[in-house]
Amino acid sequence: MKLNRFFLPLLVCVAGELGAEAVEGPKYNLVCADFAKGEVCVVDKSGERKHVFKTQNPNDVWALPNGEVLFAWRRGVKIYDQAGKQIFEWSSSEAKDEIHTCQPLAEGNILIAQNGLSRLIEINREGKIVKEVPVKSRNNDLHMRYRMCRKLQNGNYLCMISCDDEIREIDSEGKTVRVIRDLPGVKMSKAHAVTRLANGNTLFSTGAGAMAVEVDQDDKIVWKLERSDLPEIKMGFMTGLHRLPNGNTVISFYQGSHHLIEVSREKKLVWKWRLPDQRTVVSVQILDQEGDASQGQIYK
Repeated sequence: MKLNRFFLPLLVCVAGELGAEAVEGPKYNLVCADFAKGEVCVVDKSGERKHVFKTQNPNDVWALPNGEVLFAWRRGVKIYDQAGKQIFEWSSSEAKDEIHTCQPLAEGNILIAQNGLSRLIEINREGKIVKEVPVKSRNNDLHMRYRMCRKLQNGNYLCMISCDDEIREIDSEGKTVRVIRDLPGVKMSKAHAVTRLANGNTLFSTGAGAMAVEVDQDDKIVWKLERSDLPEIKMGFMTGLHRLPNGNTVISFYQGSHHLIEVSREKKLVWKWRLPDQRTVVSVQILDQEGDASQGQIYK
């Protein structure tokens, strides 16, 4: 991701050394979504909010290499440029619908999950639907049907079906090829975020279960973070996850003592922050790291 005038260089590893105390307060340049307050914010590493985009119930948020910010809000998706000007909007035409997922795809297309119609769609920058994949949930819950869904590099989709407390991987035609649920020792309760990592493992958050879990291709748990691992943090509803290049994980919380934390593979707390102007952070992306989100190189 190229630098621009809002995003200063990222220091990922400084506080991760053994023996170092966790950093409290601003540390990174980031973009985050505040669901309850209705704000998407670009924040620099001094803690200053460089841009604030007002909208209803934003959830999934992404920064693109050219400085654009893409996010999902209750009725659709929007894109703002690095000057803070809205340059794109798509809104659902359905009377009853909710949008909590967006993902930048190659060639400028965008993945959207429509809770009302129970389907994934891909749209182009003209707002036209170029692909549709129905994905039915077992429970008919408009609000909780989907949270963060992802298209994979092989063309499959990871669907976080929150009302069913399961992750369903489907192929490009909608056929189920894998289901992740009912794992031993894992409490899924309105599960929120999921991503497929570079090593093929799947990382997800369990929502009210307040766990971050990584499983291998055989659904074996290879890493798990839960409340007892960090007693110094009051973990509330766990929302977005962002795996950094150094292997650390940044986690956002809807409720709890902090909005954001960073934790190492050894479950050491590296960074913690409660943003002074925010209420409920549900998604975050740390900026100025290498990688293009539209090419599947940012893991969140």
